[in-house]
Amino acid sequence: MDKSAIDQPYLANPIKTCLALLCIMLISGCSKIKDIPIGTGYAAKNICSGYFMSGIDPDILTDRFISPQIEPLPLLLDITINDDQQTVYVQDKIFRKRFSAEAYYREGFGCTLLHDSTTEELDAQLPTPLPYQLTEQLPWPMGKGGIAEPQSDVNYDALNSAIEKGFTQNENNTRNTMAIAVVHNNQLIAEQYAPEINANTKMIGWSMTKSFVSTLIGLLQDRGFLDITEPAPVAEWINTEKEQITTEHLLHMASGLEWFEESQGPNADQGYVLHRTKDFSAFYTAQPVVEEPGTLYNYSTGASSLLGRIAQEQLGGDLADTYYFIQDAFFHKINIDDAVLEFDTIGQPGSGTYLWLTARDWARMGLLYLNNGNWFGNQVLSQQWINQALTPSPSNPEYGAQIWLNTDKTVWPSLPESTFAFLGHQQQTVIMVPEHNLVVVRLGYSFEGGADKLEKLMAGIIAALP
Repeated sequence: MDKSAIDQPYLANPIKTCLALLCIMLISGCSKIKDIPIGTGYAAKNICSGYFMSGIDPDILTDRFISPQIEPLPLLLDITINDDQQTVYVQDKIFRKRFSAEAYYREGFGCTLLHDSTTEELDAQLPTPLPYQLTEQLPWPMGKGGIAEPQSDVNYDALNSAIEKGFTQNENNTRNTMAIAVVHNNQLIAEQYAPEINANTKMIGWSMTKSFVSTLIGLLQDRGFLDITEPAPVAEWINTEKEQITTEHLLHMASGLEWFEESQGPNADQGYVLHRTKDFSAFYTAQPVVEEPGTLYNYSTGASSLLGRIAQEQLGGDLADTYYFIQDAFFHKINIDDAVLEFDTIGQPGSGTYLWLTARDWARMGLLYLNNGNWFGNQVLSQQWINQALTPSPSNPEYGAQIWLNTDKTVWPSLPESTFAFLGHQQQTVIMVPEHNLVVVRLGYSFEGGADKLEKLMAGIIAALP
């Protein structure tokens, strides 16, 4: 079915549309023109994933979750969803096909922007799926069971009240919390979902995916594939000044390469890489050295993308090699049976942004780290890796190996210093508090600052615990 009617919310106000058209034409040649292809790419990719993978209604997805991210472009976009071909096509009303973008959904592998490739070429990359399914009879986290039997010393009224407040909209109605899950003493004790999703809905991690690629690097180091303290195995850097950049520098966001972590505007390196290139890592590897490696923290989706490429090359070099390894060596080891890591057009992992898990599965990943890499008797990640991942980096004491730390209680002053977290855009959060044997997951589409709101949520949850 062709869902081109999704355009109707934008066409319903022709005056706004005409004003937006005039505005864009007046600034023709300025930086906003460069934002159009990034905007069409962002819309195509994220509508595709949110609709085909999360099952969110296209109108809700577009109006509430996608459009605010690319203002004022939504007024200019024509969006067509094709259910039969499993594609989303987006073009703007001025330049039409010139800046158009198309994303294609592949079952088990999410959505990928085509970038002049065909759907047949993308299909040819796919391996045979690796079967694995949890039983409905076993409780979480070993099976598909839900909330555990009540713990006698937990104040559930206070706990549920704290979670409910995490969904409460502010005056701008922008919080858009989609899921909150709470794990205490290795049990799922509470969860709540927005009406648009449920416990089986996969949600994007955005930069929480960076914590996953760090985990992937840890798995490879544990198996002797690489040593993070040695020069990063990047062929283009051999016999250049970049040869001194280690894998650990990349993990610490301190490679010394020039990078602007911006999604729009004249320095939109992140937006360009994610929405205008076939190869997520190539742009980053070509950037000039501007600082001595290891000395300056510079947050970079490019660095995480390169880490994904490095991991894939150590595993054999193909999409299939990465897929089989992450499923067999990680996800299935911690009872995750429906993870989706999306790949770029040439088949490299979208390791800076594009891991999709349910709230319960994000909680499983957090629980593994809370338990020092041990999954109920199976040491999935070595204690050595956990220690490395949670050690403050020389360039930023609040950051370890793609994991956020509460060193000196500077990130979350009201929480213990040992608190650490996977964090992503729009307040995606998996936060671990060892003192309380606690993991909290918060997923959503928020467009406001989140550190203070996260602390309020955590304070309410902790107050309900013994």
